[in-house]
Amino acid sequence: MSSTIIKTCATNKKQFFESAYFTVEAALILPTVMLFTVMMIFLAFYSYDRCVMEHCAYEAALRGTGSQISSATEAEKAASTAAERLIEERLFALRDFSYEVSVDAKQVTVTYYSEINMPFMTWLGEYVSNINMTLNVSRSAKRLNPTRTIRSFMLISLQNYQCKGDLT
Repeated sequence: MSSTIIKTCATNKKQFFESAYFTVEAALILPTVMLFTVMMIFLAFYSYDRCVMEHCAYEAALRGTGSQISSATEAEKAASTAAERLIEERLFALRDFSYEVSVDAKQVTVTYYSEINMPFMTWLGEYVSNINMTLNVSRSAKRLNPTRTIRSFMLISLQNYQCKGDLT
């Protein structure tokens, strides 16, 4: 009878130690898995925000190149209005958002600036030097005058036609 008690006690100790190993493993693995999951979610937010910013910057630049716009100040005003309205309340993981519009004779450029809001990045910045947590997206569109473009194309076509007529 005492041998069965000893065997039962040894089996209980083994089960106790096995459950303790499981507790220690779970205490180490679970936070790592949760941290990885949260970082993947924020990476998806960052990717989405970057795509939205690139699209909005290009669309705002295109709006500054409309055929009804004749001067650089009108182009800058149209692009600035579009840059502000297009991006409103569409970003998830970015903060301290700003934009800049530059217009010259040939193109309109819209640039968005923002800081990336990721968990543990300030902590990571203490251990990794030269970490840059800003996102700068710049897109430009050419300023074309449709009337002038069509007339130039027609002139080239006419010259081409005349040259071919001279050869035959």
